[in-house]
Amino acid sequence: MNWRSISFRLVALYCGLLLVLGLSFSLFTVFSFERYTEVSIRAAVTVRASVIWDIIRGSIGKPAEVGALIERFSPAEQNRFFLVNVGGRTIYRSGNPADGSFDPSRLPFVDASLGPRYSNYGAVFLYSRRFTAPDGRAVTIETGQSDLFARDLEDSLVTSLVIGLPLLLLAAAAASYVLIRRALSPVEVMIQAAEAISFRNPRNRLPPLGTGDRVEALGLALNRMLDRLDSAYQHANRFSSDAAHELRTPLAIIQGELEFAMARGELAANVESALSNVLDEVGRLSKIVESLLMLSRMDHPSSQRGYASLDLHALAAETIEQMHLLAAEKRVTLKGPTGGKVMVSGDRDRLKQILVNLLDNGIKYNVAGGHVVVDVSAGPGVARLTVADSGIGIAPENLDYVFDRFYRVSTNRGEVGAGLGLAIVKSICHAHGGLISVASKVGLGTTFCVTLPSASRDAAPAPAATVPEMRDRVIESAA
Repeated sequence: MNWRSISFRLVALYCGLLLVLGLSFSLFTVFSFERYTEVSIRAAVTVRASVIWDIIRGSIGKPAEVGALIERFSPAEQNRFFLVNVGGRTIYRSGNPADGSFDPSRLPFVDASLGPRYSNYGAVFLYSRRFTAPDGRAVTIETGQSDLFARDLEDSLVTSLVIGLPLLLLAAAAASYVLIRRALSPVEVMIQAAEAISFRNPRNRLPPLGTGDRVEALGLALNRMLDRLDSAYQHANRFSSDAAHELRTPLAIIQGELEFAMARGELAANVESALSNVLDEVGRLSKIVESLLMLSRMDHPSSQRGYASLDLHALAAETIEQMHLLAAEKRVTLKGPTGGKVMVSGDRDRLKQILVNLLDNGIKYNVAGGHVVVDVSAGPGVARLTVADSGIGIAPENLDYVFDRFYRVSTNRGEVGAGLGLAIVKSICHAHGGLISVASKVGLGTTFCVTLPSASRDAAPAPAATVPEMRDRVIESAA
């Protein structure tokens, strides 16, 4: 159990409260038992002294009769002590108790001339009281009771509490954990429903629990938040799509007019140079508009139409072959694809676009004599495509943003695009139910890892390798 989890903290709080209550109850029980024992013994010896006096008062002058009368109480068998002192002379002292808890001969005579007295001598609780005989002599009667049996009971009680309280805590911890897990089961339902919300089903919402408590209120609040986020996202996506669509026609007209003007050959050299620069920028702007349109389409669930089963390894080999000339111009070697046949389900053109963009980046930001290695492999229910280059790398502070739209990393080269290529790659991956991750080391190269569901199993894609793991592989391969 995670010690930081709510379940653990609730169980710990409950057990801590139960421990405090249990210790308090145990201390109260032991103290009450001690007090009850003391009061009971005190009352018993007090009453016995009065009873014995009532029995023997008429026989004070006959010690033998006094002893016989007192022996009727069976003091030895019941672990009691009796003593009768007349005029300073002891005429009766009870014998040794059956449990051997005390020696009657060692118990002192307690003077009660100033009033009744209570005292303790080892395991014996004594009560001494003075009476006056009919002939005027002072008669002191001592009664005692061994508390050994009560002490044994107290020890047994303490032992039971010491053993029982931890067992009770363990049982309470197990029971409270089960009850808390059952109480939090609606939260587990909400978590599973939230995990199921993805690009493929953005309109899914958390199920109503019907519990009427704050957990249900949380679910309803989250659903309202998802509605607002979905509405805002759809609005932004429509705006981007509409704006890009509206810009396509005027850009095409401008490009056509510029090409027509330059084709006539009637322009001055400086004017023709300026129009050529404008035409290049119009072409770049047209590519940006097309990329925005593509992103808008990929962000819509309907982009999944036309999916078919294909061999990712063969597609990678085909793309590498087509980009060899571009790599040769930059003096970069394309290697691979390594691995074997791996079947995936998807849009062939879109998946090829992933390869083209990643290979283009690997070539563009490489060094002379560098290389780009493509590997295709299969995992449990997934296919992995890895593109690793030996280029200039990406600084650590930029790694978290390379897939953001319009985010561009400044380099010492003039080949900086619009910052949409990797954003398109990420959108295509998500549209296919996959993931993409990046790892890089400045001066050693960059590795992109794409994880897609395989066509052979309807399994959810496994998470791509974490950045630290991939970064280690880049460092080792570059070394």
